[in-house]
Amino acid sequence: MAVLNHFMQRAHFACGQTLRTHRWLAVILLITVVLFGLVAHAWWRGHTLQLALQQLPAPAKQALPVMQSRPQVVSVLQTWPSEDEADRISAEILATADAMGMLFERAEFQSVAVEHSGLQVQRIKLPLKGNYLQVRHFLQQVLQHYPSLALSQFKLQRSDVLQPELEAYVEFSLYTRKRGQA
Repeated sequence: MAVLNHFMQRAHFACGQTLRTHRWLAVILLITVVLFGLVAHAWWRGHTLQLALQQLPAPAKQALPVMQSRPQVVSVLQTWPSEDEADRISAEILATADAMGMLFERAEFQSVAVEHSGLQVQRIKLPLKGNYLQVRHFLQQVLQHYPSLALSQFKLQRSDVLQPELEAYVEFSLYTRKRGQA
């Protein structure tokens, strides 16, 4: 028993000395323990969720929920503009940017059919110049006004920190119904 007690005292002394002389080792050990705890907690939560999902009753027919949601999707798509309105909407988007005082030299438009659907997408590539608030307000306004408009790409660049003007590259995807689709 005395040998074991002596061994424990020596081990305690050695650990204390190591931690005092190598504080970084203690920090790394603490970070490792915390990260291990977080990973273990996430795994346990995922495992518990998986078990809970397995205990849910299976639907009688898998196609039934899909069929029930389809009319709702179709009704939303019917509110989207038709392919014939794409040019008008693109012009309105450009007019909105112009009315907000932003500068743009060119805009590119490309229309592409979405495979296996009744949708057409018009890509609108628009390099802009304006201040941060103008760009932010422009994006907010057009995205709220046109529900079938998606922001596909957005890049900001300011060449000089003293200049309030930004260069923005915005790419929208305007989804429309193909001609003849109800």
